[in-house]
Amino acid sequence: MPPVTLNRRAILALGGAFILFLLVSGAITNHVRPDIVQKHLPDRWKTPQPEPEPPKFEDPPVQEWQEEIFPLAKAGKIPKINPKNIVNDNNLKTPLFIGFTRNWYLLEQAVVSYIAAGWPASQLIVIDNSGVMDSNLRGLLSPTNPWYLNHTRLSQLGVSVKRTPTLLSFAQLQNFYINYAIEQDWGYYFWSHMDVVVVSHESESPENYKSLYRKAVDVLGTTLEKRDHWALKLFAYDWLTLVNVEAMRDVGAWDTQIPYYMTDCDMYSRLTMRNWTQDNVDAGHVYDVSSHLTDLAVLFPEEGHESELNTTRFTDLLKQLQLMMEQKQKNSHGRNTWQARQDGGKGEPFWRNPKGFERGINFWIDKGRELFRIKWNYGECDLIDKGYKYGDQWTKD
Repeated sequence: MPPVTLNRRAILALGGAFILFLLVSGAITNHVRPDIVQKHLPDRWKTPQPEPEPPKFEDPPVQEWQEEIFPLAKAGKIPKINPKNIVNDNNLKTPLFIGFTRNWYLLEQAVVSYIAAGWPASQLIVIDNSGVMDSNLRGLLSPTNPWYLNHTRLSQLGVSVKRTPTLLSFAQLQNFYINYAIEQDWGYYFWSHMDVVVVSHESESPENYKSLYRKAVDVLGTTLEKRDHWALKLFAYDWLTLVNVEAMRDVGAWDTQIPYYMTDCDMYSRLTMRNWTQDNVDAGHVYDVSSHLTDLAVLFPEEGHESELNTTRFTDLLKQLQLMMEQKQKNSHGRNTWQARQDGGKGEPFWRNPKGFERGINFWIDKGRELFRIKWNYGECDLIDKGYKYGDQWTKD
């Protein structure tokens, strides 16, 4: 019987079939991208591919300890702010309260950002609500202590500090602002959170550019000229707020029996019930953050380029601040984990266990929510939408 011979076409067909068999069987897919293998297989042979999972947001890493985040200031060299941010033709007072309880680094960052955005340092008032009496004033606490506040640095920056007589809750601190304004015979004041960073709208066209401070002054001037029945001007909700003292008097100030969360719902609802307006206004970027920049000098223009706007430094800064805000908002452990981050200073005057302090705060937050529900016989913030009127509080047994 003559030997069986194969022509070249048959050999190629058999070889191709054998290679295909190896691909399907997985014998050589360790060396071939699976997506390519799937792409070249007949449809009936393809294995169904799972839908790609959306990227998971990882909690931000805990920041490494930094004793100093503004080395230029430590060396006595405060950077120059952009001259376009300076307002020389303003005759209105613009006192701005920033309350502090713990985490000096976030407070310093907030204060420096306001200065860089044109707010006169002489108009910034840090309220030392750390509850450590005169310990910070006398320099008795170390930087790792949650309640450490650097009075020397604030004085160097030109910022004044006023101490509360003891640790106040959020609602009590708000009433402290009101009382201080009354003592000073101010008809209004600004207040801001210590965990924000503010930046002017430098991306605006140069001919229309106004610093954050200039815009805040414009809002104030327009508000005072109109003489409307106004209570609050909210810049990015209450991260920066202009307050009318007369409105605060009219509604009896903040309810200190609701010490933390829901106390704002109570206050703002009572203002609306009394026909006091609360308008949203804009002055610039306001970022709510839980971490700090590694060097606060980035908030200022580069040396020799002080008059330039919308530079690479500025755009990079906005990207970083946006990321910092997103990390705070998406933190699976809560947006305020920064409050209990520091745990040093044990044995120093008026030291408290930070974790125990946080548990105590959360206890009173829960009790405040409960009291709000009892006060209004309703537990949500939409009192106005539900038809509640001034005087409806405390009307149910």
